Amino acid sequence: MSQPATMQRAAEALQTHGYRITPQRTMILEAVFETDAHITADGLFEQVKKRYPHISFSTVYRTLELLRDSGIVTQTDLGGGRWQYHPVDKAHHHHLICQGCGTVVTAPEELLSGVQRELSETYGFDALMTHYAIFGRCRNCR
Repeated sequence: MSQPATMQRAAEALQTHGYRITPQRTMILEAVFETDAHITADGLFEQVKKRYPHISFSTVYRTLELLRDSGIVTQTDLGGGRWQYHPVDKAHHHHLICQGCGTVVTAPEELLSGVQRELSETYGFDALMTHYAIFGRCRNCR
């Protein structure tokens, strides 16, 4: 999917939730979609600050929360006690994180589809299971 289509859908999602598309939000959205990697609020702040030096960290953080709540980005703890953000369109995977050596393995989204199906069938619960971090020990550290 192209970036403009993603930006357009993000802007529409924000407007649907009653939020204005401000220049600051546009810059934050652009920075989020420009990276293929996960990004922290600090990293995003530094990126946006280069283009817009007057932006505050609280604006970036509040906007990330807004983007998360609007379903535009995922928020995942990949270890280290800091949230990592990733566009939902790029978040169709999970992470297996070794607590011994720190190795991170990317796993396919289908890994948890059985759990999602079981939650739905047994409990009538529609679980949103995108972009999880699962901590444990890798083969070498066990």
